[in-house]
Amino acid sequence: MKIVLLVAGGRGGSDFFQGLLDGHSQVLTFPGYLRINKSFQEMLNLNSPDQISKRFISLYPHYFNSKGFWGRFERQDRLGKNRNKFFKVNKKKFIKNFSKLMKKNQTSKIDIIKNLHISYSIAKGDKKCEKKILFIHTHLVSWTKEFVRTIKSKNTSIIHIIRHPMASINSPIKTWLTYQNGSGFFPRELYFQLDLVLNGIFDLMKLKKVYVLQYEKLHWENEYVMRKFCKIFKIKYEKCLKSSTKLGLQWWGDKASKRWISGVNKNFKINIDKNFFFNRDLEFFQFLTSRMIKNYNYDFMFSRKEIYFNFLPMKCELLVWKNTFKHLRWKQILSIPIFYFMRIFLFNKFTIQNKKLPYSIGSKK
Repeated sequence: MKIVLLVAGGRGGSDFFQGLLDGHSQVLTFPGYLRINKSFQEMLNLNSPDQISKRFISLYPHYFNSKGFWGRFERQDRLGKNRNKFFKVNKKKFIKNFSKLMKKNQTSKIDIIKNLHISYSIAKGDKKCEKKILFIHTHLVSWTKEFVRTIKSKNTSIIHIIRHPMASINSPIKTWLTYQNGSGFFPRELYFQLDLVLNGIFDLMKLKKVYVLQYEKLHWENEYVMRKFCKIFKIKYEKCLKSSTKLGLQWWGDKASKRWISGVNKNFKINIDKNFFFNRDLEFFQFLTSRMIKNYNYDFMFSRKEIYFNFLPMKCELLVWKNTFKHLRWKQILSIPIFYFMRIFLFNKFTIQNKKLPYSIGSKK
C-alpha cells in the first residue's frame, strides 16, 4: 500500500482536497489531519492495542463525534446540503476492530497507523475493498518531517498543495489577523507563514518525492487534475472526486474562512487585499517568488521590480506588531525585533533556493 502525505501551503485548501478523496473505494484516510507530535509518538509506543486505540480516541475525539471543538472549527458540525448534520463513529467497534487487527503480530509503527485507519474505515461502515493508498494529512512541514523520521517507509510520496505565492502570503495574514480578533497571530506566526511560502517546498524535497497540487486548478480543472492524480497513484477515477465531503456529507470550509464554501468553483478568483501590504511589499514578494510564479504558470500581478532586500518594516509586520501590543503578549512583544531581523536576513533574493521545482499534478507542460 502506497503512503501519500498531504502538506498544506498557506491556506492552500488541504482540507478541501482531502475531502475530495472522502469515500473513494481505494483510499484509506481520516476526516482530518494527524498531529505527528509528542502525544502521537507516545501513543505509538504504548504496549497494548486497547491502550493505543483509546489514546487515539482521546487525541482525536472529533473523528468520532464531529460536534467536538475541532469539529466545530472545521464546521464538521454543519455538514450536508442544509448545513445541519454531523457524524458519529462507533468507538467500541473501532477499539474491537483494532484489537483484532493487532493480533496478527503487526506491531511496527506503520502497521499501527495502517490498522488505526482500517479499524476506523470498518467502524464507519465502509464496504470491503482493496485499498491502494494510505492517505495521511500531516498538514505541517514539521509534522511531515517527524512522520518521515519515525515511519521509515520507502513507498512514501508527498503532495504539497499550494496557491499563487502572493495569495499564499495574503490569505493567512488576512485570515488570522481578523479571526477571533487576531488572538493567535503574532510575529512568530507571520514568520512561519512567510517561511512556508518561500522554503516549504524545498524543505519537503529533502524528505521524499514531492508532487505539487495547485489549489486554483482543483477548481478550474477539477476533473482533469483528479484524473491525473488517479493515474499517478494508480487508483480508479470515481464520482466522489468532484465534491468535498466528510464521511459522505457536504463540507463547507472552516470557520476561519468566514464564508460558506460550497465546493468546486469554476469561477474561483485570485484576490490580494492591498490593505495588508504596501506596494513595495507586494513587489518584493513577487520578485522573491518569481521562479515559482513562472514555473507554475501563474500571472505576475504587480509591477515587476528587482528588490533584493526589504529593510523597511512591511505593512503586514506593522499590523502584526500593533496586534501584538493590543493583546499585551509580552513574550511576543519582545520577539518583534528578533523576527523582524530574521525576516530581513533570511528572506531576500540571496537566500532564495534555486533548486528545480516539483511537477504540478495536471500540468500540461
